[in-house]
Amino acid sequence: MKKYLFSITILTALLANKANAQVDKDKKNTTVGTEVVNVTSEYQATLNDAFKINDNPLIEDEDINQKKDVKYTIFSVPVASTFSPAKGEAAKVDNDSLANFYNNYALFGYGNFNTIRGELGIVEKIGSNNMYVGGFLKHISSGGGIQDVKLDDSFSKLNLDFTLGQRNENGQWNTQFGAMTSKYNWYGTPSDFYVSNFNFDLVDPLQKYNDVHIGGSYESYIGAFEKADVSYKYFWDEFDSKESRFIFAPKFNIELPNNTVHVNLEADYLNTQFAKNGLDNAVDKYNYLNLSVNPSIKFFDANYSVEVGAGLTYVLGKENGVEDNSLVVYPMVKANFNLVPNIVQAYFGAVGGVKQNSYADLAEENPFVAPSLMLKPTKTNYDFYAGLKGKLYHNLSYNVRANYKVEDDKAMFTINPYDINLQNKQGYQYGNSFGLIYDKVNTLSLFGELNFDFSDKAKIALSGKYNNYSAEYYKNVFHLPQGKVNVNVLYNFTKQWFADANLGFVGQRYEFSGVKTFPMPDDIKLGDYYDLNLTVGFRPTAQWTVFVKGMNLANENYFRFNQYQVQGLQVLGGAIYKFDF
Repeated sequence: MKKYLFSITILTALLANKANAQVDKDKKNTTVGTEVVNVTSEYQATLNDAFKINDNPLIEDEDINQKKDVKYTIFSVPVASTFSPAKGEAAKVDNDSLANFYNNYALFGYGNFNTIRGELGIVEKIGSNNMYVGGFLKHISSGGGIQDVKLDDSFSKLNLDFTLGQRNENGQWNTQFGAMTSKYNWYGTPSDFYVSNFNFDLVDPLQKYNDVHIGGSYESYIGAFEKADVSYKYFWDEFDSKESRFIFAPKFNIELPNNTVHVNLEADYLNTQFAKNGLDNAVDKYNYLNLSVNPSIKFFDANYSVEVGAGLTYVLGKENGVEDNSLVVYPMVKANFNLVPNIVQAYFGAVGGVKQNSYADLAEENPFVAPSLMLKPTKTNYDFYAGLKGKLYHNLSYNVRANYKVEDDKAMFTINPYDINLQNKQGYQYGNSFGLIYDKVNTLSLFGELNFDFSDKAKIALSGKYNNYSAEYYKNVFHLPQGKVNVNVLYNFTKQWFADANLGFVGQRYEFSGVKTFPMPDDIKLGDYYDLNLTVGFRPTAQWTVFVKGMNLANENYFRFNQYQVQGLQVLGGAIYKFDF
């Protein structure tokens, strides 16, 4: 059974990374928070089960029942928080890896634009006391070569992570350590910048990002103390901008006869010092300490769960030496009801919180930001949501949801204007880097998804989201799509041959016009785009999978960010080798 567990862990953690179709430019990333995923039951899974519909959908509330006595029949390895539980390249190109029960894997791929992908994931039990060690290495790089782009558009990124942990009957702990280094270029110069006889050799568009990070967590299965996570990241770039971030988040729960009291605490400290901004040769410094407490009480039985609470965050801020403190109070209410047991479930809630906007997170989301930004936390005053989910048939499930969210100081990307009078320009000061605009934004969202499961032959997932935004100071919101649609089809021709197709659509977005006169002129429409991707794989043996992955098959030269055209048609071929020591 240990082999089964290791395989599950590998595919949920070490195979996980943030790559997808256009992540060849690492621009479609979603920040994933610190999380521990545990396998707590005997289960012989296949990767197809990730798409499988539960014939008995349960209330999605991990605390609906009281804390149980945990009895172990397998050696279960938690996922290290530095390993992002997202769609991994290996998981996307080998849809039956779990069936072969190998602990470790190596992946290599090569494609046009001189693109190179490499991954190595290893996890092994050590000793006889339920300890484990794991490592994950990921590399992606591209030589660039987008048509009509005047500046270097190559990029590369390398991640290396390690984890060490142990699990026993009373709890579990794990520690993580890792590092990242990456290179990008500010190649998205404005179209009207192409003046005659301009020497682009004078522009050095290179930016480098680096970080080291360390973290740990401890989870107890007995007593009032439930869990504690701690992490530290030091982040810096080519222009001597630097940032430190420390997070400590303990959780407690008290079991009462008919309910449970939860108390979640968090301290989130950020210290950022940016490069000289080039305007007045000043260095911008930001310090924020967000102290949060979220008490709640939960009532539940087999068919419902209601949690009532509130959140309070005190923000101690300092911008260039000027204090900016505030207190944010928000609701924390969640409810789930089985209207028709195992068939229809209703859920609703009202939540909120404070998001720390860090340089590291913003550069991960958009690597073309300038190394001098204005930072402040985003405050979600409330986010009301309500929805229904369940199954329409034994192999057809659905989920529909509506929510209305109010955010203060929502951060939005916008291109920094080109200043022809600025002397001694840096590589990001040619109208080719992004800054931030903050505004109060109200968002009404409608979401729906359908999942079809045709046994082991095919899986189909459809999802769509519509957003209606309202900003207080600006006419529009910026770089936020009005809607998204995603279609994913997995088809197994035989036990050896399979295909995985994905079609993504992103709706219209806006870029700020750059003029703050009244009335404001029309903002720039970035337009919608779609992206078609297809992977075809073949497993000649239990340990080998060879694949060909086509991305942006429609050869749409769309703009992921304003002025930043993506690579066109991409083809990547490679192989995965699974093994045990």
